[in-house]
Amino acid sequence: MGKKGGRNKIKRLAAPRTWDIPRKSDRFVFKPVPGPHSISSSYPLGVVIRDLASMAGLSRELKYMVKTGKVLVDGRERHTSRFPVGLFNVVSVPAEGADYRLVPGRKGFRLAKVPSDEASRKLCSINTKRKIKGGHIQYGLHDGRSVLDDALNLAPGDAVLLEVPSQKVLGNVKLAKGSLGLVLGGDRVGQLGKIAEVKKGTVSREKMVRIALPSGEAEMPSRLVFPVGTSSPMITVGVGAS
Repeated sequence: MGKKGGRNKIKRLAAPRTWDIPRKSDRFVFKPVPGPHSISSSYPLGVVIRDLASMAGLSRELKYMVKTGKVLVDGRERHTSRFPVGLFNVVSVPAEGADYRLVPGRKGFRLAKVPSDEASRKLCSINTKRKIKGGHIQYGLHDGRSVLDDALNLAPGDAVLLEVPSQKVLGNVKLAKGSLGLVLGGDRVGQLGKIAEVKKGTVSREKMVRIALPSGEAEMPSRLVFPVGTSSPMITVGVGAS
């Protein structure tokens, strides 16, 4: 009989170009299971531990670490090497005293080491906002989470600072003039700058952001700019940055 269901691995050469991994070392690599991030905007947890953090040399070692609950993602144990890990997720290995956050880079997501007291904080951008039964306001976040908070006065594109895994709201920042924005894609990916203007979208043109970056002022779609703070970033958002 033929095998039923999808495959749990893919060829390294066929992996998304956003994965910053060696292409010709081994033939296959983990394939992410369906989860909070798409395959092109995430890494499988096993790739983060083995290829990016170099904390396991063999698949047997990696599977043992994950199966025994030694690896946490945003404060929760994950027991599959195929769990998708994406933007601003924190991968922790308490036994090693290691905490890493995935941040955008030119070749895909990179690992930024964060202090242990910051591992429980995460910035999430708001994708949706709607009123639900009872008149409460529900915010849908970029990593699949949802938050109910009637006190927040935010809109899609803004960001909230959460304590994970409790999802307690610690703060927020708006996609507005004067805020710090992190570029998520394009030639300036990973750069941090001050937002100078946010232009409303039209039927034929999406909302645009004018931002002052180290490489010069630029204008780009708002979906490529993630607000991370006002005077300084609320969390570590780059390698060697905070």
